[in-house]
Amino acid sequence: MIEEDVLDQDAVFRVGRVVSVDGRRVRVAVDKLKNGSHLLYRGGLVRNVAVASYVKIVKGFVELIAKVDGEVVEEDRGATSGYRRGVDPLSRQLDVSLVGYIEGGRFERGVREMPLLDNECFMLTEDEFGLIHTFVSADDEPLEIGALAMEPTQPVSVGVNAIFASHVGIFGNTGSGKSYTLAKLYHELFKRYGAIETFRQRSQFVLIDFNGEYVNRAGGSEEYATAVIAGDDVKQVYDLSTHDDGGDQLPLPRSAVHDPVFWTVLLDATEKTQAPFISRVLKSDYWDALLPDSAALLDVIGDLVARATKSNDATIDRQLPINFLEEIEECLGDDVDRQRLLSLIQEMRDKLQYFSRDHNFYWGPRGSAEEKWATADDWSDFIKGKVTAVQQDFSSVGDVDLVRFKLVLQYYRDVISGFANREHLGPMMKRMVERVPSIKRLVRVSDDAFTKVPLTVVSLRNVNLAMRKVIPMIVCKHLYDDKKRSDPHGQRYLNLIIDEAHNILSSESARESEAWRDYRLETFEEIVKEGRKFGVFLTIASQRPHDISETIVSQLHNYFLHRLVNNLDVHAIEKAVAYLDRVSFESLPILPTGTCVLSGVSAQVPVVVRIGQLPPEAAPNSRTMSVTTEWLSPLIADSDDEDPPDAIDLSDVDWPSVPPF
Repeated sequence: MIEEDVLDQDAVFRVGRVVSVDGRRVRVAVDKLKNGSHLLYRGGLVRNVAVASYVKIVKGFVELIAKVDGEVVEEDRGATSGYRRGVDPLSRQLDVSLVGYIEGGRFERGVREMPLLDNECFMLTEDEFGLIHTFVSADDEPLEIGALAMEPTQPVSVGVNAIFASHVGIFGNTGSGKSYTLAKLYHELFKRYGAIETFRQRSQFVLIDFNGEYVNRAGGSEEYATAVIAGDDVKQVYDLSTHDDGGDQLPLPRSAVHDPVFWTVLLDATEKTQAPFISRVLKSDYWDALLPDSAALLDVIGDLVARATKSNDATIDRQLPINFLEEIEECLGDDVDRQRLLSLIQEMRDKLQYFSRDHNFYWGPRGSAEEKWATADDWSDFIKGKVTAVQQDFSSVGDVDLVRFKLVLQYYRDVISGFANREHLGPMMKRMVERVPSIKRLVRVSDDAFTKVPLTVVSLRNVNLAMRKVIPMIVCKHLYDDKKRSDPHGQRYLNLIIDEAHNILSSESARESEAWRDYRLETFEEIVKEGRKFGVFLTIASQRPHDISETIVSQLHNYFLHRLVNNLDVHAIEKAVAYLDRVSFESLPILPTGTCVLSGVSAQVPVVVRIGQLPPEAAPNSRTMSVTTEWLSPLIADSDDEDPPDAIDLSDVDWPSVPPF
């Protein structure tokens, strides 16, 4: 009975025979009776082979699996001569490409051997179809993410090790569902492992969120998601802001804030002059030794002011002494009493004058009893006495202001001594004036852990453009360097997730110097190339893969490819993704929303997946608004309004029967 079932099944499932073998490209001639769209088998319908489906080629005891790339109709040259109907000499033929084989009850990707001419070709049984789409190995844990787009009854699961111990790329045009896929992937992970204590202790996920899509928002589930990806027991959010003081601050250790690389990145320091200056100042202990002794530091400051006023070099700015003291005052921060220093600055503005004809400073009104010239023998002692009398305390200066303070002191010391050119270092000092207030709003010095829960979301929605580029770079580099230093054997896990990655991984940018761009790309390229050895992995999501460094895109292990329309983006994927077959590649521009091509080391073959639905409260806040609903809805009342406006009543409107166009 079993043999009859097998013979019966083979008779129905047989497609045809191999007529051509050209490497992985194989051509199969379809039997005359197998040209319909469906076949009858035991009272049911079986879908016949078509483009993008799979077939099995039997070579003795070996079962080879191939994917149908196309089909053609050609003249059957084996037809006998004589009277025949005109359709009979035509043969339907399938162009298929070998993708793997079945061995030991498992599907293995790759080509072990080639078929022979006249080998029989069959449609796949339900069990064989399931084997091809079983991507999880026996020693891995499955994570269901959706179902096949063409076969909704076939669920698609990926292995936890195969996905999360790899670099992942999620690409797609805006509105194609890439943020939803990212959220689905990590929501399922935290739902499975989030409550396990060892997972919470030994794993860290940091999500850089440029648009605030993964931040929980107030409101019902119909309007906004209230627990994006995971709840507060798993997720911690830093909602940063440079617009006001109401935003959160990232906790970074003191060593990170005083790291020369931190300030090189923050100030866009040039490689030849500015970066070495920062490194020299922050690695030297000269100013650190003076800071605890305010009297000694004031003596050095007074000496610098005196030297600046005694110089008769016409190239030195005459406002240099006052500018020097003003920048010192700005470096003290908000917690330091600086009233005496402000009084000294005001006194110098009023009484320190410059005589341009002789290129000399003098003090006090001309002809008054206070008049004193810089040529006097006691001029240096006089000016130093003015400064040291301030008795300013420097012990309470915060860490960010302290670094700026040391850079300002060394900058003016080098300029006054003639060791530095203001044209080289001046632009960096101006950037520091602009960026230090922003960094003080975004970063605080703390030895506390960056996060005490597995997932950290850093939202940059309310951060200005300069800091949006700098903060992700600083955070990722600090975490990566700390991981290499403190955990060289990779016993703990770190995953850096960057949404809208083209903002910081772009290989071309007109807003930054070439040196800064190279440094930024080299840092992330090192992570994607070497991070695996230290337990550091990268997940990037972007709508413009063409803008991202080719090195980064090509080093990814797994790809979730949503709809891509731009030719440059499609070409970038074509060059980088070696796992993608021609049919899957050509489907990229027409993929529906929420559907993606899964390709990479976690999938035996590229598959088109319909991503599973998330609970409304866990979906990212990236929904497309319904304009017809919003246009006809009442405005939300402001807090000062007592009553909201009434809804618009359209029931009595006399709409025209013919559209006005």
